[in-house]
Amino acid sequence: MLRTVLTAFLCLILGPFALAESGDPPRYALIIGNSGYQQTGWQLANPARDAWLMADTLGKVGFSVDLVLDGTEEKMEQAFASHGARLKAGGPASVGLIYYAGHGVQSQGLNYLVPVDANARSEQDIWRQAPRLGDALRYVEHAGNAVNFVILDACRDNPLPSATRSAAGGLAEVKPARGLLISYSTAPGFVAYDGEGGNSTFALALAETIGQQNLIAEQVFKRVADRVNQSTNGLQTPFYNSGLTGADFCFAGCDGGAAPEPAPISNSPRLPPHGARNSSARSAGGATAETGGGASTPAFTEVSSLLRAAAFNAATLGGDISERKFRDCPDCPEMVAIPGGEFLMGSPDGEKERKDNEGPQWRATIEPFAASATEITWGQINTCIAAGGCVGNEASDETRSDQWQQPAIPVINITWVEAMAYIDWLNTRVEGEPYRLLSEAEWEYAARAGTTTPFHTGETLRDSQANFNASRVYNGSPKGTWPRRPMPAGYYPPNAFGLHEMHGNVAEWIADCSVRSYLGRFGTATIYDEPGCRTRAVRGGSWEKVPSYVRSAFRDGFPDTGRDDGIGFRVARDRD
Repeated sequence: MLRTVLTAFLCLILGPFALAESGDPPRYALIIGNSGYQQTGWQLANPARDAWLMADTLGKVGFSVDLVLDGTEEKMEQAFASHGARLKAGGPASVGLIYYAGHGVQSQGLNYLVPVDANARSEQDIWRQAPRLGDALRYVEHAGNAVNFVILDACRDNPLPSATRSAAGGLAEVKPARGLLISYSTAPGFVAYDGEGGNSTFALALAETIGQQNLIAEQVFKRVADRVNQSTNGLQTPFYNSGLTGADFCFAGCDGGAAPEPAPISNSPRLPPHGARNSSARSAGGATAETGGGASTPAFTEVSSLLRAAAFNAATLGGDISERKFRDCPDCPEMVAIPGGEFLMGSPDGEKERKDNEGPQWRATIEPFAASATEITWGQINTCIAAGGCVGNEASDETRSDQWQQPAIPVINITWVEAMAYIDWLNTRVEGEPYRLLSEAEWEYAARAGTTTPFHTGETLRDSQANFNASRVYNGSPKGTWPRRPMPAGYYPPNAFGLHEMHGNVAEWIADCSVRSYLGRFGTATIYDEPGCRTRAVRGGSWEKVPSYVRSAFRDGFPDTGRDDGIGFRVARDRD
């Protein structure tokens, strides 16, 4: 019922933003993101969000975008035909781009883009139920325009049972064609990784590179390949082949000329789904992408307000994590609504390796709030800096390795003051000032996610569950591998509240002033502050800490202008 009401409302408010296509030459993009596969076990976390990210990115560089989320076979076939028709109507000078994220399968040298309604048990089923990439390219060839791009973030593992496959995974290489550049998220025949964060590494690198002026297309995809290879420690290397001829093409403008005017995103009634259960077969309606450094458009603000309310309602009613997620603006972090409740804050006297400042335990009441699903990343901080915010941020200069500054990795060496500057900038993107750091009580409540054990995973913690010094044991847990560096945000499984890396990876700045104990605490938890406070609470432990220092109850403090390669932050926001 809620989805029906949302769709009807959004079609009404977003219709006026479907602007007439314009541009010289015109640019048309078809973006497809398939996450909500109906087949059990086929669901993917990121493609729908990757599609929205690319739609927003391409809209900002002048592409008129047709966005399809969770496309069925019929809707994908229609979308390919419509894309070809738009290119043909645009004339020989028009520029075309197809981006597909989701399952892709190669069979007998042909590539198939798998729709969400595929009910395939064998490759023969795929032949009948999935559109072939070659068919999509025939529509483009028939259009007769001179410049086309096909971007395939579709090299996830083959979902078919292993006994039915003739190919292990990945896609087959498409032969170069005049006027066509084809980009793969990993080398043909190899498998890319969907990841557990908000977006795939490939999509993030592509979105951040396309917007750079004076980069010709081939340079864009070469830089993307380099960045993804570095971010994945060589596990994934994107590949492209180019048949482009004639004048160089720059997505964001060549030779210092003005970047193309932003264009609308059509066919999207709401923000991208955050999981299969929130997915629709295809979007219908209209919406605009954000158009610059200011706040979101009115349409986006109205949409996000509705989805935020729905997320908090889902949290109150015990809904699935996918239903509790929302994003306030295209540049805002993905948030998870956390239900209110009561819990015992601190550790019991008998907890192994307990510290004196973890007590006395007290029963805290927590009001509903939202927390970012992951720690804030370098990519998000760099977006803030590029938009004119985060003035004076020197975290990058203080971080010893460029490898630790990849866009998907949590920011480190950031001071409490600089973290607050990011929050100040974030609050310029939305109405009011809802964003802030978590209170110390909110952080522990969120980390525990209903548990009373040292970790949300129980009495022990394994290297597959968190990033910490796993060469040391706790409560008899086995020794494990220690990366000795921060890992990408969302790399480890979330807790029951849908929050990643609450234990380890990077410790997190807290709003509270650091105090020695919980004496005198009772009732509703609030942020504890003191005039002139210069030492702030830090929670969660980091990649370099032994397991007892990443427990839910462990507390630490650090000077608000201090830097450490194990300290970052995540953000919170109030319900309204």
